[in-house]
Amino acid sequence: MNRITRIVSALLAGLMLSTTLLACGKSEGEGLATTTAPTADSGEITTSAVGETTVDPMIANDPKLTADNWGGGEFVILYNGSEVEPNKDFSAEALNGNVLNDAIYNRNMAIQDKYNFTINASHYSDSNISTMVNNSNKAGDNAYHLVEVNGAYSMSMALNGQLYNMEALAYVNLDKPYWNLMILEGSSIEGKNYFAYSDANIHAYGATPCVLFNKEMLASFQLGDIYKIVTDGKWTFDTMSTMIQTVTGDLNGDGVITKDDRLGYIANNFCVDCFISGTGYRMIPKNADDLPVLNVEDEKFYNIIDGIKKLCSEGNGTFLIDRTSTATEAREYWTEEAFVADRALFVGGNLKWAERLRAMENDFGIVPLPKYDENQENYAVHFQANVGASMAVPSGNTDVVKLRKVLEDIAYDSYLHVMPAYTEIVLEGQSVRDEESIVSLNIIRNSYYSDLGFMLGNYNIAILTQMRQVVTNNQDCASILQKVMRVYNSALKKVQSPE
Repeated sequence: MNRITRIVSALLAGLMLSTTLLACGKSEGEGLATTTAPTADSGEITTSAVGETTVDPMIANDPKLTADNWGGGEFVILYNGSEVEPNKDFSAEALNGNVLNDAIYNRNMAIQDKYNFTINASHYSDSNISTMVNNSNKAGDNAYHLVEVNGAYSMSMALNGQLYNMEALAYVNLDKPYWNLMILEGSSIEGKNYFAYSDANIHAYGATPCVLFNKEMLASFQLGDIYKIVTDGKWTFDTMSTMIQTVTGDLNGDGVITKDDRLGYIANNFCVDCFISGTGYRMIPKNADDLPVLNVEDEKFYNIIDGIKKLCSEGNGTFLIDRTSTATEAREYWTEEAFVADRALFVGGNLKWAERLRAMENDFGIVPLPKYDENQENYAVHFQANVGASMAVPSGNTDVVKLRKVLEDIAYDSYLHVMPAYTEIVLEGQSVRDEESIVSLNIIRNSYYSDLGFMLGNYNIAILTQMRQVVTNNQDCASILQKVMRVYNSALKKVQSPE
């Protein structure tokens, strides 16, 4: 099977493949077969076939790696995250009965026992991790084995020569289903990848953008069956905008829409990034040589930004919070407070919001980001390049011969236990309120795409930062882009595969 075929398969399967999805894998031969997914505990699978026996995908994808003895040393991991966006990829200190924590803990212990080392995982900001890795590479002190930073930092570190080419790491088989092939294809430059997303990266999966809606308000204003609107392909910018306008009300009569009024939509200004991703538009696609090209001076892109300006307009009934200048408490909790108090119909969030809202008294639902219009064939979503984390290896690490097996086993064990615990139990079993939201989750999983326009912001091609300003200040997109294109083009010329 060639790389393109695998990419298509990954797109159909979504960003992070849960065990249930993967268990329905392709059989060998032409016989008809049905497969029942294994539990995370047993790993057993029940197979029935007509004319041919299927292969257990869990067994078929086992890398079967022999362990290298690390002699009781440490495997040092640096990972990002924050209090409101915690990174749980490796942070499990003991068994505590929480299904996700215990799956992570058991995986960590299994890896430690197999390779005879101790995992030492420490939390820092993305910028601090970048600095620490850069200093370590220059010093040659071999301080860190695995780093997790967001997509934008991963790309800038790669372009600055701080990371190993993942495809040059023997035993790391990026064609396996526990590595996300779609993101690999979208984030490569000249056919090389310096970071990857696997089933261990639940922080990235949980940061997937979506729209949450308040069922109480939806019913009160008789806005119809939003789930049917989604499945009929009619969930668009205009549909959402009309609903926002319908419910908005100036509760205190001061003539200004604030966070304390009745809102159609509340979010921080990074929702602009999310709405762009919902259109599936590629701001920086790649040419036949796998090199990036700019694609923002285009009428379609201007129209998309105009649509987002309407969605995010205060006059339309939206309250936006400036995420970069407002205090953390305000930017993260004003949105939640309005939604829980039944004062906001829609809130811009991500899949982790379903966990945060477990205690909410009234019901909420989850739908994908709206399409630009009904002519857009499919819903779309881009992984959040400013949140979440990928996996990467510092280029100065001298244990690379040994650690490449460790990375593959971490990804494989996460495919067996961690990602299923998160998707099937934490999200679907414990957090969402209805079966229709699970349908939405499946739509979202099948809607991912990858665009360098979301990843090159730290490399002086800050398209998203510029578009947030355009939307917030109601500026003309074409005029603003015309002023910065020289800077973007100059930066793009410097973007090449690191040595």
